[in-house]
Amino acid sequence: MKIIAFIPARSGSTRLKNKNIKIINGEPLIYWTVSSAIKAKIFDQLIFSSDSKKYYEILIKSLKKNKLPTNKIFFDLRKKKDASKTKRIFDYIKTDLLIKYKFKKEDLLVQMLPTGPLRSIVTIKKAVNLATKTKKDIFSVNEYDFHISFAIKFVNENKWKTLFKNSPINTGNTRSQDQEKYFKPNPIINCLWLKNITKDRKSIYKNAIAIKTNKIESLDIDNLEDFNLVNSILRGHIKQKYI
Repeated sequence: MKIIAFIPARSGSTRLKNKNIKIINGEPLIYWTVSSAIKAKIFDQLIFSSDSKKYYEILIKSLKKNKLPTNKIFFDLRKKKDASKTKRIFDYIKTDLLIKYKFKKEDLLVQMLPTGPLRSIVTIKKAVNLATKTKKDIFSVNEYDFHISFAIKFVNENKWKTLFKNSPINTGNTRSQDQEKYFKPNPIINCLWLKNITKDRKSIYKNAIAIKTNKIESLDIDNLEDFNLVNSILRGHIKQKYI
């Protein structure tokens, strides 16, 4: 059995141009996820997947500058069509990655997205250990920043409605401590047993175990505001132990 880290980074980000190589605390964004995978010292192989050779060259340069080993890193060059904003990375894994490389059914693929650079090594090991112990797929989640029970949607410009029948907006029970907690998937880690990945499987979450990650390490960079917040944390302007 091999434990394989899979880190995809496409070049065509739209909301924040060149997001995956944008410099954050002195290094390109992709560096932080790859370096954490290396430092975890649990992976037999690390696949960096991108449609850009430039991204790979930038990554290797950054790793060497920080004196991190690159011998276990394999570059998976994706075709542009396989890195479009309309193609899900799970679809690429099912239809292309598993065909291109001769993995074994007993291998574990551990996906980590570069947009979550604050993941802790403790969380990486915890997820992989749980997957190994239970033989189940794993995905990470974190609690919503604010109680989703208060959510509304606009029907038109001047009219709105609640999403939940028993919304505290309707019942008046607005005490925070009385609200049920809800969680959402995040980009920190997904552990996928290759034997469970079939062409007709629609989601990585099917029959998988959810593990909780804390609010800080779960931060997902989607726009400039997210980027600036994470940059402040990495630079130590916001004190938080994340590694």
